[in-house]
Amino acid sequence: MDNLYYIGQNILNFAGSLLGTQIIMWVASKLIKDEEKKNKFKLSWFNIIFSILMLLSSSVAGIFLVVFNLLVLLFGKRFTVLKDKHISDWGTGIIFILMTALNIFNGEYDYQWEFAVLGIVWLLFRFVIQKEKFWKFSKMGLLTFLSMIIGFIIFLLGYNYEFETAHILTDEYEVKMNGMSADVSGYATPNSKVRVYINGEEDTAEKSDEDGYFSFEAYRPGKWTVKVTKNGETDTDYTVVKPSKEYKEKHATNVKLNFAGIFNLMSEPLESIGVDEYNRWLEADENGTNVSVDDLITQVQKEHAKDVLTAVSKKSSLDKTIQELKNMNDSEYEKYNDYYNDMITYYRTVMNPPAGYKDTFGDKFDDLRDKITNDLNEMNR
Repeated sequence: MDNLYYIGQNILNFAGSLLGTQIIMWVASKLIKDEEKKNKFKLSWFNIIFSILMLLSSSVAGIFLVVFNLLVLLFGKRFTVLKDKHISDWGTGIIFILMTALNIFNGEYDYQWEFAVLGIVWLLFRFVIQKEKFWKFSKMGLLTFLSMIIGFIIFLLGYNYEFETAHILTDEYEVKMNGMSADVSGYATPNSKVRVYINGEEDTAEKSDEDGYFSFEAYRPGKWTVKVTKNGETDTDYTVVKPSKEYKEKHATNVKLNFAGIFNLMSEPLESIGVDEYNRWLEADENGTNVSVDDLITQVQKEHAKDVLTAVSKKSSLDKTIQELKNMNDSEYEKYNDYYNDMITYYRTVMNPPAGYKDTFGDKFDDLRDKITNDLNEMNR
């Protein structure tokens, strides 16, 4: 279904060129009174006029047809065998077939097969079918009529699919970044919004042009999915973007810097909460206040609600960052994973202090705080 619209166009161009040629031949027959000249004109110029009209219809085949048939016309004056063997008729059909063969050679196996069919049918009507009249049609008139009917049906089916249904196809299913980005492109329902997702998260919205072409720059590796919706239907496709060496190196540096920043922002509220927890615990012991440690810790964290929210949020970010570093197979992952484990232990100690005496908590808190400080110093070197 993807190419029906263009197949229909090509067949209609073929039929229109044939029709135009026969009209010109009919007009010429009315203007040329001499029968011998009339027949000579028809034999010599039919394929030339047809080739020119094919060229004017924007068909690539028209270029080859015009060049070939002009050469046959010119050399035919000197070498009459070209005319006697109907080389122009043979060559025209073969050129159509070669158009498909050329596409197959270029790896476009599903592209313009209609030219091969048209070439074979042309040769059938020129050389195999001997009857000159079919009802009121000449051989070329019947070929024109059949081409128009078939082309019109295919064109209508293709038009409905091309413009009224949701369809999308990326040019490649896997591309590698060139530096820090990669180009992703494809074809979709013309003049439609193309939604873009990276690893399941919506990223941007592009638009296909009047021919259905769309493209965008993928700035990070992963599975880039594209979706288009038309008349309540949705179609999807994807391209997997592979990171370049340059991206890996630069991105790893950025991830580590990001990790260090999150690490620092997470340590600050935890220190504030932990210091207050220890001081309130100490104060309660010195005053002989009969209050449970759990209630005291709950009260402190309630008063530090903003710090608690910050610590929880930064922990989530730190989890994602260390996972990203792991996925990159970075050489320093193990070292950063040790930093991560230090911070997680620090987080759990502050948010859920160990049972026992305040000094047990205080000693562990101080040790971990020193570790966190040392980790930050190492990361910032």
